[in-house]
Amino acid sequence: MKNEIEKVIKKNDQFVVKIESLGMNGEGVCHVNGQVVFVQFALPGEEVLIQIVNTKTKIAIGKVVKFLSKNEHRVEPACPYFGKCGGCDLMHMDYPYQLEFKREQVQKNLKNIGHIDVNVDACQESRPLFYRNKMSLPVSGESGETKIGFYRENSHDLIEIDDCLITDKFCKSVIKIIKKYIKTQNISGFCEKTGSGLLKHIVARRLSDTLTLTLVTTSDKLPKLESLYNELVAAFGKVVLYVNINKLNNNVILGKEFLLKFGKPVNEEICGLKVNVNPESFMQINNEIRDKIYAKVLDEIEAGAVVLDVYSGAGIMTGITSKKSSESYGLEIVEAATRDADNLARENKIGNMININGDATKTLPSLVKKINNQKINIVLDPPRKGCTSEVLKAVADAKPDKIIYVSCNSATLSRDLALLLNMERKLKIKSVTPFDMFPGTRHCEVVCVIERVKDYG
Repeated sequence: MKNEIEKVIKKNDQFVVKIESLGMNGEGVCHVNGQVVFVQFALPGEEVLIQIVNTKTKIAIGKVVKFLSKNEHRVEPACPYFGKCGGCDLMHMDYPYQLEFKREQVQKNLKNIGHIDVNVDACQESRPLFYRNKMSLPVSGESGETKIGFYRENSHDLIEIDDCLITDKFCKSVIKIIKKYIKTQNISGFCEKTGSGLLKHIVARRLSDTLTLTLVTTSDKLPKLESLYNELVAAFGKVVLYVNINKLNNNVILGKEFLLKFGKPVNEEICGLKVNVNPESFMQINNEIRDKIYAKVLDEIEAGAVVLDVYSGAGIMTGITSKKSSESYGLEIVEAATRDADNLARENKIGNMININGDATKTLPSLVKKINNQKINIVLDPPRKGCTSEVLKAVADAKPDKIIYVSCNSATLSRDLALLLNMERKLKIKSVTPFDMFPGTRHCEVVCVIERVKDYG
């Protein structure tokens, strides 16, 4: 073990340290010889023997060799694959501690990135296990044996699994049935090194008591699919089976060609809306939190306002807000998503829902010009990279009475809020509420409500 008076930290060095705090990814943070060291799965206050596994210019990465003392919030992870697969990183914390960690991270990002000092509400809780309605499992043939599992963190080293405890309980049975099918039909898994093999991925989602299973393959040559379908039906009742053709050797899971083999596509009811679901549909993976977020957004919409839903996707949020708005406009740049939104409006007979395809930096200003003397509420629900500065400028120029920003990345949310509040100084943050869409992981969703200051002088 190295004496701490030695200044150079090298790989494989060992130190006894006390964990001082948590990093943004949930790892323990300490200092050795003045250098920051991140220690995965360590908690504040714990005294641990660590080994350095990687060194960089300003930081080092360590792993726990031995716990000398433990934080009271440490628990034994329920999942046997925890620490092996890269899916979960907080299962060693009890659930209330996870929730507080996420609230604090949102608070820190707002302060450190956005320079915004505002109170963050308690993180809205979910079921900590069995909450995911969807699983996506790579299939590997690298070793000559077909395996199903998850990748180790930051690698394509596949960890074979039999179950995933954060996925709904259909997961274990699906994996068991697929493994049996692979074995009996001698199905080859995809080998990234050679580009050979038939089965690449398994994507399964269960909604409205219907299992939708997509087998991602390099060709439409899977044998005896009907026998697989029948076994799935025996286990789950309603099943839809697709084959997706993806011949490319890259990190994109789905190819462009979908073949419906058996069953009928499912309709899911979300907040009173009937929503068509296909393998390409974006759907939140946590039904409980999804409904809480939609309810929060709807509650914040001002009755009779014109709603402009930017990044509207397939129109679910647009349709939900139409229940309180005079008109709800969905602004979406992806043409296929706009068509889905039109179908949603038509099938649900929503007369005050209008979907517009195009770049929001152009469609938003032209739309605002047509709205006279009406309250404007804007909903923002961008991808993880957040909004572009051009979209934020168009939002600020619209002079909305209220903005509801739904974010899956509090770092880009903090950046965007700083830009937006600087562009339009008559806006003020009303509330920031995290929602635990992904228990057991470091991620959460955030709903931020921004209001126009009425008496701004």
